Amino acid sequence: MKLDLRKIYRFDPIVCAAGDALPKGGDVYYECGSCKDVVSSVSFIAASCSCGNLNGGDGSTAIKTPDQVTPLRGKLK
Repeated sequence: MKLDLRKIYRFDPIVCAAGDALPKGGDVYYECGSCKDVVSSVSFIAASCSCGNLNGGDGSTAIKTPDQVTPLRGKLK
């Protein structure tokens, strides 16, 4: 089952300096630049984007291509 997080949350981009690690946290999400899917940065359930660049579970998210990921801060609508 695919859940569209954009129906639940309002997302704002997080500005990161070049070379900085991607932020993580309960309100931080990653948007895949290829397929535009959104996955939590600390996903405790199995989650992945459509193209497979983001794979989450067990409290973390693995990123295959970090330069194609945009960190977002999510707030309930």
